[in-house]
Amino acid sequence: MTKVLVVSAKGGSGRTTATILLATALGEAGLTSGIVDLDPQASASSWISASLKPIPGVEVFKKGRDYDFLWTDTQPLVDPTTQTREAASAANIILLIGSDSPLDLHATNMTVKNLLKTPALKKKTHLLFTRVVKNTGLSKQLNDNAALLGVQRLKPVIHFKNCYREAAIRGWSALNRAAKDEIRNVAMAVLAKTSK
Repeated sequence: MTKVLVVSAKGGSGRTTATILLATALGEAGLTSGIVDLDPQASASSWISASLKPIPGVEVFKKGRDYDFLWTDTQPLVDPTTQTREAASAANIILLIGSDSPLDLHATNMTVKNLLKTPALKKKTHLLFTRVVKNTGLSKQLNDNAALLGVQRLKPVIHFKNCYREAAIRGWSALNRAAKDEIRNVAMAVLAKTSK
């Protein structure tokens, strides 16, 4: 089982949306995912349980089940909890979610400093930019910003699209074709990183 820890410094960065949609994309490919929800708001668990129809291959984690992926969605963190630190140590990959906004990058840097304190943790961390607006000055600085944070970045990004916000209500069907392709590309990038 591949363990993926999903962290971000701020709420509203797309952490839970990315967690559920990436698991859904892997479900489309026949892979199963259990979701652990460490966020006191329980957004990921609520999303799954409130879904009008089951999300193929995705469920709230059940002990004793065999999953291909175990996704751990965390609360926004600048100062990580003990539970998050333990999940980081156990993870095969850490997805650090952040936007290209200078203020988000500042907060993300605080998460890097407070959670990713060892070279081993930094090595398995990959920055996933979300809410990126295409063809802006900020969107053209993603590699430089990842380098400033001292972590690798996933090449595909999740752009700012209203359909992602609607996905919490309508699920995968809220996404247009371009958004589905974008999520599939990110999911395949995660899969490639965990297959090494």
